Amino acid sequence: MKNKIFFLLAMLSCLVVGCKDEDIRYSIERPDDTMHLQVSDEYVELNQKSGKEEAVTFSWNEVTNAPLDSKVTYYFKLDIADNDFGTSIDKMEIPFGEHCVSFTHKKLNALLTKWKIAPGERVTLEAEIIAEIEETDCYVKPELSTVRFDVVGYEIQPYNIYIMGTALEGATDPANALKMTEEISEEVYTWYGVMKEGDYKFILNTTGQSPSYTQGADGSVVFNEHETGNETPFTINKAGFYVLKLNIEAGTLNVDYPTTDYNDVWMVGEATPAGWNIMSSTKLTKDPVNQVAFYYEGLLKTGDMKFPLELKEDWNVAWLMPIENGTHEFGDNRMERIEAGIQGHDYKWNITKEGNYRVTLNMYTMTIDFKLLQSIPDDLPCKEIWMLGDATPAGWEQGKEAFVYDFNVDKGTFYWEGELKAGSFKCPINVDGSWSITCYMPKQVGEDGKASLNMTDVQLVRPNGNDYQWKVEESEAGQYRVELNVLTNKIKFEKKNLAASTFILYNKSFFCAVLLFSLLPKSKCIFALSARYLTASKNCIFFVFMTNEITLPASPHPKHL
Repeated sequence: MKNKIFFLLAMLSCLVVGCKDEDIRYSIERPDDTMHLQVSDEYVELNQKSGKEEAVTFSWNEVTNAPLDSKVTYYFKLDIADNDFGTSIDKMEIPFGEHCVSFTHKKLNALLTKWKIAPGERVTLEAEIIAEIEETDCYVKPELSTVRFDVVGYEIQPYNIYIMGTALEGATDPANALKMTEEISEEVYTWYGVMKEGDYKFILNTTGQSPSYTQGADGSVVFNEHETGNETPFTINKAGFYVLKLNIEAGTLNVDYPTTDYNDVWMVGEATPAGWNIMSSTKLTKDPVNQVAFYYEGLLKTGDMKFPLELKEDWNVAWLMPIENGTHEFGDNRMERIEAGIQGHDYKWNITKEGNYRVTLNMYTMTIDFKLLQSIPDDLPCKEIWMLGDATPAGWEQGKEAFVYDFNVDKGTFYWEGELKAGSFKCPINVDGSWSITCYMPKQVGEDGKASLNMTDVQLVRPNGNDYQWKVEESEAGQYRVELNVLTNKIKFEKKNLAASTFILYNKSFFCAVLLFSLLPKSKCIFALSARYLTASKNCIFFVFMTNEITLPASPHPKHL
């Protein structure tokens, strides 16, 4: 019996020594809850208007069972109840000395959205505080404390903010207040325009002057639920054009008085009315309200364009260009100024959809906006169609060859113009870089899955369906206008022929004649060394004849026969 007792005592001593010397630590049970986590309300109904106000607060007591001289760090977690914190927020470390944590209406509602809780649905959440005890001789299991509460979220609605006051013409009454632009939901709002000497403030509706945002003692932005008469408005001491940026989340207001040295802007390019004739370029109109902006309203065709800041026949002027070459009208809206004389940088915007546009250039933000005024009907099966295939100029590269909606013919008609080479193609209605795309394809094909250009019946094929294509024979290659009507499900191929022209250019030392014939597949240039006559076959695209054997009177002018 004595031996057994001695053995047990020896084993117990080993356990104690092991706790001090090696990595093996032992604890018996989790410590009792001495923190007693509490929630400010057992039921919380969130309100968008109270966005940055505290909706719920959690508090707890300090751990009482921690060993002397140990370090206690508190962590907070929050999740849907009975989820074992599997979708919890990231574990929050609580700053030293604090024993509470709060969530605003906006932040808690954002969490409900993240957890896919529908607005208006009541859900039970569970909070947990974890006390980790460190700097002890032996490992101590963290102490835990949990609490549950119910919450109902809201559906985010546009949070309108208006500006009013004597600094704004005609906006001294709330009913005439000017709406600001919501840049970041419930956070950042902007407005620009002409202001005069006077004061102004921000209101949340046009039925009264409260709730409002006015100026705090330190120049910050303060929220006023009700009007007391002691609010301090913001002031304008110098009349002019202003840009205001209000951040209600941070409580800040940025007031900018921008100026630019831009007096005139033109546009040139095949997409513009004047084409590439710079001296006939279309001049943009300076915005009478936004004085750092210029705009154009009218037709833009498909093709490239850019904006000169002067008109010179030698084209040696400053330009406004996109950040990346070939940016389409609904792509990156940034632009940059390229000074005259810079070589190797000739970027252009590419207009992919013909139509009536309002084009706005903002010289303060250096941005451009293309707004299509004549919109495609909403009741069509699709609003965009593309050409895709090795028969097209861009080959199998997606998003390069777009159809244009034709407002002047039968409803539902899209058209594409360009060169079709020998090969095949189909017409996707979405291009996202993947190959899970829906396409217009021929309705009937041969054994090879291809249809001739005589097949005018089309069908809309969803991803993973048949991969039918139209086939362009070598003898059919050339310039085409392709029309596809998404209501009648018909496609039409119209081949375009180039007219023949003859150009004679006189020079003192040589004579050059160029004959341009119809564009045909496999066309070849035929060069003749005869000075007496020119001949060409039907297969030639152009004919060039040069000689130094003939001396002709000097003439600086080309003659078009």
